[in-house]
Amino acid sequence: MNQKKVGSYQKRHLMLTRLEKIMKKSHIDKFNFVYGLSDNYYGQELRPEFTDFFNGKDCRNMMALDVGCGEGRYAIFLASLGATVVAIDGSTVGIEKLSEKAQKKGLKIKAVDVDVADFIFSENIYDIVVAATILDHLPQEHLADTASKIKMALKPDGILYVNVFTVSDPGYEIQQRQGNLPSNDVSDTAECMEHYFQSGELKSLFKDFDILYDYEGLEADLTHGTPHHHGWACLLARKPNPL
Repeated sequence: MNQKKVGSYQKRHLMLTRLEKIMKKSHIDKFNFVYGLSDNYYGQELRPEFTDFFNGKDCRNMMALDVGCGEGRYAIFLASLGATVVAIDGSTVGIEKLSEKAQKKGLKIKAVDVDVADFIFSENIYDIVVAATILDHLPQEHLADTASKIKMALKPDGILYVNVFTVSDPGYEIQQRQGNLPSNDVSDTAECMEHYFQSGELKSLFKDFDILYDYEGLEADLTHGTPHHHGWACLLARKPNPL
């Protein structure tokens, strides 16, 4: 990203005033800042289980929802397969960047700057819902309600992809010790984490869905900041069809 555009994004960010929603203002401010530093702060690579599942699929005539889209990697991928995508996030900078990319690529993406709490999850609308590293950024008391809204928004037989960070993440121990450990193995946006998931917790949250794939593990992340590790839980699931 050229310096003029970075400065433009950050200037708009500094002028923002937001109400306290589910996502804390300090966390939104952090994401607005880092998204203004480069074209793709977290890189362009997607989780392999997601691309393995969707690669080659014809998503024309499908509606997709990307909850907590950030800069829009998942939204852009699905739109490139032909899906019409609604992408929501509380970061104005992330949404502006995604809107510009979608327009340049001619992709059918409606990028909306909105807090999860304010978005209307209409019933049985979407064929695909993505929630990549968003549930772990919400306070624990909002998880069940947000998960219920996501379930409601999917059509029967619709596909859900969700991933979160877990207690195996080095950031969890630092959070528990209130920052009294070395932080060289922790993401530079770990301060925005609200809830690290216990083993099996994500799968349990969507236990009424048909689980197609689930994974938990510790992996290196070289995409941003200094090299660090993340504890992952990833899930692909299908909403049951009562018919």
